[in-house]
Amino acid sequence: MSDQNQLITYAFVALIIGAAAGYLTAGQITYNKQIQDLQNQLAEGGEVELTGSLSIAGSTTVLPIAQECANLFMEQHLKVDVSVAGGGSGAGVKSAGSGEVDIGEASRNIKASELLSYPDLVAFSVAKDSVAVIVNPDNPLSGSLDLTLEQVSEIFSGEITNWNEIGGPDHEIEVYTREEGSGTREVFVDYAMGGKEFAANAGVKPSNGEMRAAVASNQYAVAYVSFGYIDDTVSAASINSVEAVVENVNNGQYPITRILWMFTKGMPDPLEAAFIEYVQSLEGQAIVEDLGYIPIY
Repeated sequence: MSDQNQLITYAFVALIIGAAAGYLTAGQITYNKQIQDLQNQLAEGGEVELTGSLSIAGSTTVLPIAQECANLFMEQHLKVDVSVAGGGSGAGVKSAGSGEVDIGEASRNIKASELLSYPDLVAFSVAKDSVAVIVNPDNPLSGSLDLTLEQVSEIFSGEITNWNEIGGPDHEIEVYTREEGSGTREVFVDYAMGGKEFAANAGVKPSNGEMRAAVASNQYAVAYVSFGYIDDTVSAASINSVEAVVENVNNGQYPITRILWMFTKGMPDPLEAAFIEYVQSLEGQAIVEDLGYIPIY
């Protein structure tokens, strides 16, 4: 094996190990030590007034957390302007890795292929989350729908096409899914689809919010969203007889869980570090919890 091929092999092994560690680690991730190091540097240098602008983009799952934290952060630092946009996890990785935005967001782990394209990305965990299957509150199965993961895959792949096949009314199931590049879609595929493709006639929506709106306005629709988007306009199904609530994610009974990330191109500068630190702080994590997500500690 040539030296070049050997280096490529080592790189892939390291990336695979890193990705596995990301999936198996909850709460504070080792990357977060870099934030602490920056805090210590700032502390040694005395009080620093924050000024400048930050651009943040990526996952629509992380979007509400980033937006609310940005609003409160700007109230505390009047000379700072923070703009927040969506676009999906894939766009967040690309935008941050190419330097188009200061902070990217993803609701899934960074892929090995993305790290090869953007090797200087540094990731920070900001919340935990899960994904729920949702139906309309007026669906006769609302409040009692309990699906196995196999049934979930059969519904979203188009093998089960009528609600009466799972004890509901005689009506076609109208399936919605997310666009390619969505972190929520990729997590749902990994945990729930069992290698199957989505139904060819599934409606495609570009955000968690639009998935929720599609179900809220259609008695016979079904979709999947981040826990942070569950409200009284939709009803979350149980999976494997486990209710889709935060407590069951934390105790390991609910079968889908994930880490939400922010990341920078290289080590964050003081302003980027201060914002990520704020999201990870007790105040920021209270916002995470208030929005229906799961704090990292």
